[in-house]
Amino acid sequence: MHTLKHIFYLLFFVVSSLAYSQTDRLEAGLAAMERGHYATAIRSWMPLAEDGVPEAQNNIGHMYEEGLGVPQNYILAMNWYRQAADNGLPEAQHNMGLLYYHGYGVAQNLVESFSWFKKAADEGLMESEYMVGLAYERGDGVSLDYALAREYLLKSAKKNYSPAQLMYAFMLQAGEGDDSDSYNGYLWGKIAELNGEDEAVNVTSIASLPLDQEDIDKANQTAELCISQGIETCMD
Repeated sequence: MHTLKHIFYLLFFVVSSLAYSQTDRLEAGLAAMERGHYATAIRSWMPLAEDGVPEAQNNIGHMYEEGLGVPQNYILAMNWYRQAADNGLPEAQHNMGLLYYHGYGVAQNLVESFSWFKKAADEGLMESEYMVGLAYERGDGVSLDYALAREYLLKSAKKNYSPAQLMYAFMLQAGEGDDSDSYNGYLWGKIAELNGEDEAVNVTSIASLPLDQEDIDKANQTAELCISQGIETCMD
């Protein structure tokens, strides 16, 4: 059910209510990176990073993690991520969690990984809510707890994060943490499928078995409505 492409997902570019000059330099660096001009991007961000701007620190961390414009160096990546994370940037906290999760530049530590994901999830970062939900579902770095897994996966799913939609659908269909709910398992699976999660058909095909055609048609219509009008509005 879980593929590395979901776990590897990184969110590293953030522009908040910074002073105009800072925002301008951040955006200039991003534009340079998108053109493949990595050294120029680093020159745009490094002065801000050294001045303690967490968004820039996080971006520099990414450049070292991926070896873009600099030699790949997980230790330096973690150093920059940690500074941004300690400055309260949820995206950097998430990236710290990923390094510990995979053991990049540090010994794999699922307890430490969970701690960082939880910090970012508490700030509402949907990627981290997904990882926290996954940790509770698997018992990775924390005691297995299906109820909390569902809670965090649903938070992320309602923000239209398709990996969370897929995993939440699986838990509903499989009856992890409660009785099996074929209808809602099918519904969330269909939403995930419409959002490009090819594996969702494995959930919807099983969930559809006890449903009649009327229920399937209703779920399909609801899923399409949710995609067009917004998940949170649709599911409230």
